[in-house]
Amino acid sequence: MRDASAYYQNRSNRGPEAVALEGKILPEATTTAVKAPEPVIGRDAWKTKELKDDAVIDALDTQCVSNELIEDWTMREAKAFAPALAAGIVHEDAPPGLPPHVRMAALTYMMCDAQRLGLQHTSWFEAATLLDTYHLKTMDPTDPLHSIESLPATCAALVSILKKNDCQATLVGPAGFVPVACRFAECMKGMGCDTVNVEVSAKMIETRERHVLQVLGWRIKVPTTESWCTTFVARYNIITQNLLAPKLHWVWQRCLFNARLIIMQRQLSTERPPKVLAVGLLGLGLLAARLLPLKALQPPQIASEEWEDLYKLIHAQDPHPQCEIPEKHVSNMLEVLTVAVGADLEVIQKCCHVTSLAMQDAMRDAPESLVARDSRGLPARGAPLHAPIAGKQQPC
Repeated sequence: MRDASAYYQNRSNRGPEAVALEGKILPEATTTAVKAPEPVIGRDAWKTKELKDDAVIDALDTQCVSNELIEDWTMREAKAFAPALAAGIVHEDAPPGLPPHVRMAALTYMMCDAQRLGLQHTSWFEAATLLDTYHLKTMDPTDPLHSIESLPATCAALVSILKKNDCQATLVGPAGFVPVACRFAECMKGMGCDTVNVEVSAKMIETRERHVLQVLGWRIKVPTTESWCTTFVARYNIITQNLLAPKLHWVWQRCLFNARLIIMQRQLSTERPPKVLAVGLLGLGLLAARLLPLKALQPPQIASEEWEDLYKLIHAQDPHPQCEIPEKHVSNMLEVLTVAVGADLEVIQKCCHVTSLAMQDAMRDAPESLVARDSRGLPARGAPLHAPIAGKQQPC
């Protein structure tokens, strides 16, 4: 049985990460003034390309996947994943968020509670994103176990917020979350989280809900890996005029499944936000669908052999994909990709590298049965059977 406190005391093999402080500056002897953690892909690297085809522009607007949406989401994500550092002071040995097994239990609890309330499958991605951004801004490196003590109430508050946002006409009271939150707290107790409060009350959930909203600045509509993937695939399909719709349907399903796999095992962060994962997942999906050659998305900083080996590790079922697109059209396919995601090719290649490493780690730690299903390219559990590219309008 794994003890949460032991997790923080025995992490000599983990690199330090910047973690936010709640308006506190630690004693001088235990802190180091450092710059805030830099994202892997800077905000300035995302550049939507101007479109000249009026028909394409109109189609993107009709499906609510316009360039303006991409720019707005990019700005929202940058704000959401900006750590709330106190005077630029962070702990030298800051804990890497929640212990992985505790975070996985929290995500599973929120998924079940969201299903109980009839929320859409996309709500799980929203809950995971809000949970990670909340802890990014609040977890205190001097007292990481404090976040675990209140985790059941925090998760219940997040699901409550999502339900209220989903249907404002529905009366959602904190009392309805108490029984399930208490069971989750008992489960955490059995996992070795001895400090968790098993007596979760409606008042605690209500208080935690207000605190979560204040910490997040009431920005609860943030883009998720799922919404980015869906939008990018829809844009790619519109620009290619539905010529690749069946292939892109498969790519979209694969993106969502792998996104769930990664997010369940690895927390989102400033260095690895949803957009970076989504761009990488789309690129890897196009490789797996044989719409691009492997060398087209090879990151410039690694050798060809290393890139091929990394791809084989995460695509054991098809380690040597042969591109079905004639070589003379590959440059056009890459141009469409840069327009669809709003980034230059070098940025896309870097995202593919970051995502590949994340997938490698997630597949190593995930249950064998889940990895086996992923290797066959099946869609995420609970995902809808329709594709986002078959004329279905996306919510603005």
